[in-house]
Amino acid sequence: MTRNVLLLLLSIFTTYLLVPCSSFSTNTAAASASTTIRTANIPNDLSAIQECRRSAHKGKDVSTLLSAAQSFCNADQIQREGYICIIAQAKDGTVLGTADLNTRSKVVNNVYVREEARKQGLGRQLMEAVEDSVDKPTTLKLTVMSKNTPAVSLYKKLGYEAPGVYGFLDATPFDFLIEMEKKLS
Repeated sequence: MTRNVLLLLLSIFTTYLLVPCSSFSTNTAAASASTTIRTANIPNDLSAIQECRRSAHKGKDVSTLLSAAQSFCNADQIQREGYICIIAQAKDGTVLGTADLNTRSKVVNNVYVREEARKQGLGRQLMEAVEDSVDKPTTLKLTVMSKNTPAVSLYKKLGYEAPGVYGFLDATPFDFLIEMEKKLS
């Protein structure tokens, strides 16, 4: 497979793991007080990031997952040049969530927050930190499945737009990939 196809598959897989955004405003102050949002230090943070991402597949052997899911769990892409990972880290060192950025293409993916750390605003904070990490002006891009309503809603609240016909297809029963982008100045 070509690299673009692999990246698309990885992006499709990870959109199903995005944090429900309906809960992002409930306990943001508490999350801020006990959580640090920062750029990961690879290789020092790698095992904690992998442990966080593997929590998406509790009880499953990573080696039996589809290759895109294995890549997500193993944090393969952030180990390559041109990628950064923003993490939400608890005081005890546990990584609670991640968001990756391809610094060349400005594509955001692998936005994930552990189930037990949701409803604290971490998804929003991770996305804001990704935006803060890039030189401006630029345009950030991401993909998300249309039926992942909480993620789509979060991205819209953060100012991401889906150019094209997506606005007319909100009520369809189909689940399709949406490309969203945000211009940063």
